[in-house]
Order: sequence, then C-alpha cells, then structure tokens
Amino acid sequence: MKKISRRHFLKAGTAGISTLALTGLQPATLKQSADAYEYTPPASLPFSKDRDVANETIAKAPGPQVLKLRDGVYIATGYALTNMIMIETKEGLVIVDTTETLTGAQQMMAEFRKATDKPVKYVIYTHNHGDHFRGTKACYGEGVKIIAHSRFMEEVKLQEARGKGGQLRAGAMFAINQPWKERNSMVFDYPKPYKSPLNWELLKPEDLIWPTETFADKYTIRLGGITFELVHAPGETPDQIIVGIPEYGVVCCADNFYASFPNLYTIRGTSNRPALDWAVAQDKALAFEPHILLPAHGLPIEGRETIKTVLTNYRDAIRHVHDQTLKAVSEFLPPEAAIRMAALPSNLAGLPYLKERYGYIPYCVRSIYEAYVGWFDGNPINLSPLTHKELGAEILAIAGSADKILAHAEKAQQAGRHQATLELCEMVLENDPGNRAARLMKIASLIGLSNLSENFPTANYYKVFAGIERMKIG
Repeated sequence: MKKISRRHFLKAGTAGISTLALTGLQPATLKQSADAYEYTPPASLPFSKDRDVANETIAKAPGPQVLKLRDGVYIATGYALTNMIMIETKEGLVIVDTTETLTGAQQMMAEFRKATDKPVKYVIYTHNHGDHFRGTKACYGEGVKIIAHSRFMEEVKLQEARGKGGQLRAGAMFAINQPWKERNSMVFDYPKPYKSPLNWELLKPEDLIWPTETFADKYTIRLGGITFELVHAPGETPDQIIVGIPEYGVVCCADNFYASFPNLYTIRGTSNRPALDWAVAQDKALAFEPHILLPAHGLPIEGRETIKTVLTNYRDAIRHVHDQTLKAVSEFLPPEAAIRMAALPSNLAGLPYLKERYGYIPYCVRSIYEAYVGWFDGNPINLSPLTHKELGAEILAIAGSADKILAHAEKAQQAGRHQATLELCEMVLENDPGNRAARLMKIASLIGLSNLSENFPTANYYKVFAGIERMKIG
C-alpha cells in the first residue's frame, strides 16, 4: 500500500483529490486481487435535502465585504475564515483578531484604510486558534500592544503538540487541499446567507506576532474616550475572551457564538470543550446588554432584544444537550441512547442559528459523555473490542469469500446505507489491502456520506479522505 505523506496530502490539491469524479473511478480490471468482484461506481450520488438548502445558501452568500455598523465600528467578512473587527476612537484603532493569513489581513486593512488613517494602538486576540492571530503583521507597528489571555501561549503549544496527526485532521476538516471554492467550512443562514472557507498559507516564524500583555480574568483598555472591557469567557477554548465596548453598545463574542449549533467537539481533535462554560459565556455577553453582536465567524446581529433572544436560545440549546447527555450517563445508558435523548426540543430545533452546519450534536454528545466517564461506556463488550481486521477475518470466515461481503456492501450502498458499506469494505481491506473493488466501493460511499451531510466539517472530512483512498489505488 502506498504511504501518503503529509506533504503529498497537503499539496495534492487538484491532482486527483479536488477533481475526484465518480465516473473516473471505474477500474480497468479487478483481477489484481484475490477476489474479482465486479463493481462499477455509480455515475453520481445525490445530495440530501438539507445539503441542497446549504448549497443554496452558499450560492446566495456575498463575497468579501466590509460592513460599517455605526460610526467607529467596522467588520470585514469573507476574506478568510475569520472576521477582522476594527474599532475607531479619537486616538487610534483597536483591532480584534487578524484572521489566518497575512494576505487576507492585508486585504482587510486596505479596506479599513479607506475609512481612516489613524494608527493601530491595540490588537486583541480572542483566543489561540491560528485563524485569529496569524495575520497580525498586516497591522502591527512600533508601540502596538497585543493583548491576549494568560493561557494563550500554553494553548498554542498544546496545538503544536498534536503534530502531524493534528495537521492532517485539521487539513481534512477544513479541506485545505481543495480549491478555494470547494472549501466551505462555515455556512450559515442567519441573519443572512454567509459562507467562509479557511485560506491557510505558510508563514515564516518572524511573521507571527505574539502577545505583549496578558491577563487572567478581566482587562480594561481606555482609548480616545472609549472603554474596551476584556472578559475571560472560556467556551470553544480555555483562553477565549469576549470584548465589550459599552459606549458603542458592542460585544465581540469571538467563537462563543456563531449561527450554527456550536462545535462543542471538533473532529480535528482538541482538548475537551466544557459545555457548561460555553453556556455561561452567553450570559457574560448578555451582561453587556449589547445592541450589536460581532461574531468572529458570520455576520453581525443587531438589536438588543434580538440578541437577547438569540443568545438565550443558544445557551439553552447547549444546556439541553449537556443535561440530556449527563442524564444518560447517570442512568447507565450508552452513548447512542444519549444522542437520541439530546435532540433539540421543538422550540429550539427549528431555529436557523442552531442548524448543525458547523457543530454536530452526535459528536458533541460523545464528547460530553466522555468528559464525565472517560472512553469506556460501561458495556464490557467495549473493553477490548476486535479490530476491523480481526472482526473482518471472522466475517470472511462465515461468508466464505470477500465477494459475498462486497455484494452485500454494494446493496447497502445502493440503499443509501453508506456507513454499513464503509465498515464492510474496511474489514475486507484490512485483510486484503489490494482488493480494488472494496477500495472503489469505499471511495464512493465516502463521497456519498459527504453529499448527505449538512455539517460541513464532516462533509469536508469524508471528501478529502475519499481522495486519499483514491491515491492508494495503483
């Protein structure tokens, strides 16, 4: 089996992954493997209705733009994954977050400079994720203070500790080897259609600007008669902060709110994200009684009562999922039961800003479940489960040949049961890595699952790994 290097993975781009077409997967021959199951991939696989709606949102979403919310308050969206916020005062500017690329940040600053030529005095990092601080050099100069939480550098180092595994998983979740137009990660319907993909680029160490001042609980900046109240509000990360600007009626809520069910667990892999802290963060934002809510991802929300309703519902949705998961734990129910119990109630399920476009409730439930009892769910069967290879060998022995397993797997695929197809193909491939039909069938079902998912990190992940599987075919 051909080994896929990180460099190959990240640079594959249009070389067989991004342009992966089902019709291009048809094998010339299947005689290379021990079994010779005749399999022809479907010419196409359908999108789900929810995904069709999401795709329509992408089509309606505007491109890069700078919005002026009121005198002195600007937000740049669509240039990269993360928004960049500029607050103007009489004495200078405060920038909140600087996105993931120097190129994107330079473009945003060029647009901001059409409104003001005042000097940047402060840059605030709301947390340690690279999409919030890697572009700072575009607005940095002598005397500029960089403010972050005291755990910022600790969390940066923890991100780096995940090494190649973390990079590969993040690359798949954000589809960074796909063309820009196919990388959609954040796709929201509220308050208006919105999309933003990750636009990663390599930076030199000297291009990264680190915090000059940090704080633990609260930090106040006063500039040009305007007060900036920085409040520790852990949620997506332990070092997350929000920024309240009372004179302007603004709260910059960082990643503690965006118009999707929150990503209480991310498939790229991070430390546990405490759900209850994330819920409390909504109350911390509400305490400012904002008229304008500026998220790091998505479009601004305006109106005190509207913001109060939205953040309250967001908080209640998080608490519901947490409480139902804990209830399942306390009643000795398996994670599968917890997932069923945690479905949002009718008063929350239909809200446009709680669609599972970025966060996905089943993933979140599993993370909360594990936070309370660890990886073992209490069922002795799961103490030492068989590997795919071991279980596959047992099933192969029962079936008598891989052909029979693949015949059943193909029927499952035709019926839309792609997960069953994936698991059966994996069992065959673990015991016979050269089985071309199993590999092709696996690729098709990965694409099928990608098309069916409304959750874009999941859809990206399936699609990227379909491309990786394609590279394993000689």
